[in-house]
Amino acid sequence: MDEKRKKKRGFFKALCVLLLIAAAILAVAMAVASQREGGLRGLWRELRGDVDAREFFFENASGGSFADLDNGLAVAATSGLYVYDREGEQTFTRLYTWTQPIVRAAGTYGAAYDVGGELVLFFESVGMIRELKFDNPVVSVTVNDLGYLTVCTQENDYMGSATVYNSLGTAIYKWSAGRGRVLSGAVRDRDELLVLTLGSGGSRVVTMPLTSEDLTAEYTVEDLVIDAVCTSSGVTLVTTTRLIGLDRDLKESWTLDYAGRFLQGYSIGADCVILTLSDFQVGGERTVMTVSDAGQLLGSLQLEGEITDLGVSQNKAAVLSGGVLTVFERSLASPTEYECDFGAERVMIRPDGTVLCAGTFSAFVFGGE
Repeated sequence: MDEKRKKKRGFFKALCVLLLIAAAILAVAMAVASQREGGLRGLWRELRGDVDAREFFFENASGGSFADLDNGLAVAATSGLYVYDREGEQTFTRLYTWTQPIVRAAGTYGAAYDVGGELVLFFESVGMIRELKFDNPVVSVTVNDLGYLTVCTQENDYMGSATVYNSLGTAIYKWSAGRGRVLSGAVRDRDELLVLTLGSGGSRVVTMPLTSEDLTAEYTVEDLVIDAVCTSSGVTLVTTTRLIGLDRDLKESWTLDYAGRFLQGYSIGADCVILTLSDFQVGGERTVMTVSDAGQLLGSLQLEGEITDLGVSQNKAAVLSGGVLTVFERSLASPTEYECDFGAERVMIRPDGTVLCAGTFSAFVFGGE
């Protein structure tokens, strides 16, 4: 009798072990199956007590664009838009075939588009605000942290136009250029539009209130301006030969000449610019410089090899090169290095002070305050 009871107990023990093994196998299978959605990763993070995700995973962002969205991530790939919250969970997706996808973001607002395409996606971190379709090719799109979206398009009757939308996705203003092709536009604060155009006489930057087409300020220069960004003190222009600082009235306040060197890359923050210059168009030693929005040189250093990307914020600068992320003070002092050899292509300094590096299939968060 005792022998039978022992056999039964042994049988039940073996059965329990088999059930535990089966449950473990099922859990692993579920984890693998849900890897793309990140469902179980979120559960594991909650169990560990992790409040900030250190990683994001996605299917394929080759040739795509990335933007920090409310300490989460927005990815515009050739297959569409993918948005993740700050915990690394995918919040929504909009599949669409794009050739040159670009995504922009500020605060909780984002916009994605295809250069030369017809569709603009205006969204928040939690979902889509509006999908906008245009009859003419889209040239560029910007968005500010108040939710003002600016879309620049080619036009048949004009040299191009800039249309402003409010945070609900409703068009509230349109400006058409009579001369100079419209390259970009952005709403400064909540009541003024800044537009960059390019014509036979060079580049032109203009501002106007959102209540009138009358210009409030204008600046022209023979240089080829490739970017115009609103900063704390005015506007910073990036040209092929120098940086130009304008005050809020578009009066030139400072310049920084490249001294015959070639511009390799740059990033503009609210009150600082980081750029890399080279003596040769290909190869050679690189000079990395940080410049305040008042034109003051904050730091400079020499680096060898290709620089993949740059980033800058109010108190940090970041350089991605050779599979290594180096984070500096804005003076380019006190470097901290992180191994970043997963094919990272972009670097972004997030509002919380962490630095995010993004590649084709994943993005990782480094550092912190």
